[in-house]
Amino acid sequence: MSEKKPPDDRQADANMRVGDQALPELSWLPVPGSPFRVTGLPWLSQDGVFRRLPLRPSHPIRPEVDRLANFTTGVQVRFRTDSPRLYVRVKLADKYSMYQLAATGQCGIDCYIGGLGDQKYINTTRFDVTQTEYVSVLFEALPRGLRDITLNLPLYQGVEALWVGVEPASEMAEFPGFPTDKKVLLYGTSITHGACATRPGMAYPNILSRMFPLEFVNLGFSGNALGEPELAHLIGQIDEPALLILDYEANTPSTEHLKESLPEFIRIYRSRHPAVPILVLSQIRMAREAFDVDAAARRAARGRFQREEVERQRLAGDDRVHFFDGTELLGEADQDCTTDGIHPSDLGYDRIAGRLRPVLAELLRPVFEAKVEA
Repeated sequence: MSEKKPPDDRQADANMRVGDQALPELSWLPVPGSPFRVTGLPWLSQDGVFRRLPLRPSHPIRPEVDRLANFTTGVQVRFRTDSPRLYVRVKLADKYSMYQLAATGQCGIDCYIGGLGDQKYINTTRFDVTQTEYVSVLFEALPRGLRDITLNLPLYQGVEALWVGVEPASEMAEFPGFPTDKKVLLYGTSITHGACATRPGMAYPNILSRMFPLEFVNLGFSGNALGEPELAHLIGQIDEPALLILDYEANTPSTEHLKESLPEFIRIYRSRHPAVPILVLSQIRMAREAFDVDAAARRAARGRFQREEVERQRLAGDDRVHFFDGTELLGEADQDCTTDGIHPSDLGYDRIAGRLRPVLAELLRPVFEAKVEA
């Protein structure tokens, strides 16, 4: 007697199946290219590739950072279309490989519909996780009408090529643009990078990008945000910064390393941008700290140093450096806000963005006031 196979829930629920149906007739448009606006890539016009740091940086970067710079976290594609259906075709640098991160977060693309301040999620790509290329539908059979589209690209994978598929003869138009060219820059660890959001739009920098009508640039380098001066120099080359967020404490090998790197990072950045607000975030609380007194003490010591360093900078005359205590970011029952005791879940990221929203609103207020006066 042959052994009976257990039922496959993916076959029972059509909404869980990988799309393998016949494709409708579509017009395919390459990204980048007209009418698409790609954000989160300061060197795109120079290098022409999906990469968050320059191909030939002015200052040397470690191989690990060089590799991670090819991951498209925080990269968004914006445009308008009246197409009733929307597909994407993507060629990834590699396939799904992370045990603690959903495939939709590592390699997926999600879609939001709506203008600035009114974006609503509709869908995430479905694909065979054993492959590096896929075609997936994001929506179909919607009423025809011009819509603002935002695509969030994969968090932990490189994108070698990307096309957007629409119904033939559909209207395609450019994203109307932000009210200002100013950008919010975030430098940090895997938490900034996006681990372990289940889809790209749920990483906290992407959530914040839906709260503020500005371009956000995610410079999170998972496990490799050491606060090295080379990165301060490169980040200083990004034009039109509105705010720099430093969220890299968790990757520092010791408190002493942090004491050396943070003042120097700020000094280098200040030499290029003397008036841009800088927000220093200390680390969120890890789940193990409820049982490991030494781990809690180490984090507390690093947090005290960062608070004191910011105060020292302010007393020295730089009142545009600010501090926020990361232990407040996850709120109540913070141990239930992570996937693995370290990296936030979607719940954790939603809480982080919610608590940072009023902080960023205050720091960015001069940017919007200046725009109104102009």
